[in-house]
Amino acid sequence: MISKLFYKIAKFAVGELVKNPELQAKTANFLKERVVPGVKSGWKKAKPKREQAKGAAVSAKENLAEVARDNHPLENPNKFLSEASQKLRDQAKR
Repeated sequence: MISKLFYKIAKFAVGELVKNPELQAKTANFLKERVVPGVKSGWKKAKPKREQAKGAAVSAKENLAEVARDNHPLENPNKFLSEASQKLRDQAKR
């Protein structure tokens, strides 16, 4: 119910924005002055965590590929899942 209300409000706002060039200019100015600097700051602040997450994802992919080479997931799914989950838990401890 509430999501429908927000949808209708957003739809109305976008409709008004499309019709009104003055409102478009004010919205663009607001975004440029208030929203963009905050987004840039947050993106820069989050960079170390993003890099760490990227490294963890690559490492997990490599670990899963190694387990899959030793234990074919379709031939022995239980052993594959057991060893894969153990490998990922070990990685998370580091």
